[in-house]
Amino acid sequence: MTERLHVFGIRVVPSDPRDRYDNPEVRPLIDGTDFVGRDYDGAMCGDARDWLLPGGPFSVGDTPHEVELAAWCPCSCRTLDVTMRREGGTVVWQWEEPGDGSPPSRHSSEYRFDAGQYDAEVERAVEDRSWEWPSAAVARMLGGVLRSRTDWLDAWTCELGAVWSPPGALDEIRLFFQAYALQPDGARAFKGWFGTVRPVTGEDPAAQAERLARELTAGDPREADGMRSEPGTPLDDWLGTPDVCGPSSHKWYRTA
Repeated sequence: MTERLHVFGIRVVPSDPRDRYDNPEVRPLIDGTDFVGRDYDGAMCGDARDWLLPGGPFSVGDTPHEVELAAWCPCSCRTLDVTMRREGGTVVWQWEEPGDGSPPSRHSSEYRFDAGQYDAEVERAVEDRSWEWPSAAVARMLGGVLRSRTDWLDAWTCELGAVWSPPGALDEIRLFFQAYALQPDGARAFKGWFGTVRPVTGEDPAAQAERLARELTAGDPREADGMRSEPGTPLDDWLGTPDVCGPSSHKWYRTA
């Protein structure tokens, strides 16, 4: 008997970037249906800015991984955790019902997809940025460049923390680095943060990201124009941090 393969899809619910409390939400589809909305009332899915990146949570490799596919509150204290894995030419999603005492879903908790169709849909969704506003595009592209420069970050004993476009602020991006001090045994001791707010204009987002990357990688990023550090002061107090609302985009890997 031939196993039934479902059709995978991804839909993004666009946000109003002028609203600081609104984030673009990614909704996975099975056979064209938003199964989270159908089966798990009140659950929210992840932020498209974190989930629709190359190698993101929907990308399934040789090693199984688990993701928080949906959550019932912004702090994710109750989540729908899905394990994703490959079996030959098939991608498999599998999960157990959340342990909240509510009746289990009437639908399956395992779905199988043709790997070719699944991978093509993930690639399509990652490349489709029609929901993305210009400052979010600048932040995404600049973050990709800076994360790829591990040699430069190692040279200056720091690493990129985050680059983001705060909802409600269309004309700026924010970024911060974590600074370290090299210890005699080769370990790195955390020494605080430094960061900056940079304006975003009507210039092409890719051109802006390239220009900012050149500025920041020209030398020690601590010395870049507008960079600021407040030792001993929480980052939120003077720069802010990316809003994290709903399911994490982290991938927990399984070895078996």
